[in-house]
Amino acid sequence: MLADRRAKIVATIGPATRDEKNLEKAIKAGMNVARLNFSHGSHEDHLKVIHSLRKLSQELRAPVAILQDLQGPKIRVGKFEKGSIEIKPGEQLVITTDAVLGTTGLIPSDFKELPLACSPGTRILLDDGLMELKVLKIRGHEVDAEVVYGGILKDRKGMNLPGVNLPVECMTPKDLEDLDFGIANKVDYIALSFVRHARDIRKLREIIESKNSNAKIVAKIEMVEALENLEEICRLSDVVMVARGDLAVEVGQSRLPGFQKRIIQVCNQLGKPVITATQMLDSMVENPRPTRAEITDVANAVLDGSDALMLSAESASGKHPFKCIRTMHEIITEVERNEEEYYKLSLESEFLSTPAAIAASASLSALKLNATAIICLTTSGKTANIISGFRPKARVISVTQHMDVLNSMELMWGIQTHVIKPYKTMEDILSQIDQLMVTHGLAKTGDRVILTLGQPIAQGAKTNSIYVHTVNGESYTKLPDEQLPLRCRAVTSID
Repeated sequence: MLADRRAKIVATIGPATRDEKNLEKAIKAGMNVARLNFSHGSHEDHLKVIHSLRKLSQELRAPVAILQDLQGPKIRVGKFEKGSIEIKPGEQLVITTDAVLGTTGLIPSDFKELPLACSPGTRILLDDGLMELKVLKIRGHEVDAEVVYGGILKDRKGMNLPGVNLPVECMTPKDLEDLDFGIANKVDYIALSFVRHARDIRKLREIIESKNSNAKIVAKIEMVEALENLEEICRLSDVVMVARGDLAVEVGQSRLPGFQKRIIQVCNQLGKPVITATQMLDSMVENPRPTRAEITDVANAVLDGSDALMLSAESASGKHPFKCIRTMHEIITEVERNEEEYYKLSLESEFLSTPAAIAASASLSALKLNATAIICLTTSGKTANIISGFRPKARVISVTQHMDVLNSMELMWGIQTHVIKPYKTMEDILSQIDQLMVTHGLAKTGDRVILTLGQPIAQGAKTNSIYVHTVNGESYTKLPDEQLPLRCRAVTSID
């Protein structure tokens, strides 16, 4: 079943996947989190996707988290008269901040402060580093540059100035408009691009809280300054993304693997979910099968400790979006089948909160009792999230009557989400748990499970206790596949 996979899959929605029928295929292929890239598409386009996802989520009984990815102060070239120009090594050209159409030898840029940020010798990388320019001279609002590596430069491609401290805000006026739209439409996660300092996260948090939103923050690590402030940024964020595209351009491609491992390690130590992103199965944009290097890259990201892996163009505009999601599912599942590093428990660090102590106790109890599952009765998902960080081998099942909480937990490693009816007593809880576990094929009579919950139950107390329960489901049988939630069914092939 799809629920057996622990690491989650984030799929970017685009022309290849945004129709309701295709979104359904994406969920059935294994998508847990839908990423909406606000660098592209209108609010109207994104709203249709949000409505379709919420509807499908209910019909398939498969919660899906929605991640809004803000564009941020991405520096881009402008548009060209013919849609693109060719630039050749050794050629001298002009970059202008004027609002003009580009032609051969003239590249417009939307970054008004470009002349202030540059000096002779500054490297300017174009289109994720595929092309490179060297600054020769600054003339008012124009920059003279020489082409080091050439190629075909298309409309609106990205521009990077590695090592230059850019005088830009972390959120543009467009981002603030998009943020209002995301919050109004109850997205689960908001990803902040080009984070450099902890204050960037604080600023976004203040806006989210001022609008009484429960949206969580994803900090995208793609700047050198972010690496210098990594631990503080991770502590203040809810989730971290290793955004390998711009990060590789900023730090240099040969240093990327080391930084990827370091970011994942810091997140694992702090108990923060981490997404590894960019070009994971890039060749599948065109081809039906990945390269051997891509298979190994996906596997290593899982072994390094990623909570989730992300598909970008592969699912947004590629030729094989659903095959891509299923291929990633199969690679992750195979790695986890042979994975030995479960139960990352340390008794050395102090715990600062009751949920953290309960989470550690539940994980240790599951290990020592060889429990089949840890079941978190939750209203916020906090305890389940902490348990996820301990990487238990037992299933982690989060149950609540709050659908928005179930949606947001779809990003966390190993957490399976299920709806439970309101309860007032322990008998209520245990009878529902027995029924759920047996009818959904998650456990059998006689299996031990660990419950985390708040007592007194009738008062809706926050999590403060664990309860060891032996499943007693003799009066129940496993339901046929068509009556089960999508992720508890046998995995079927995709078209």
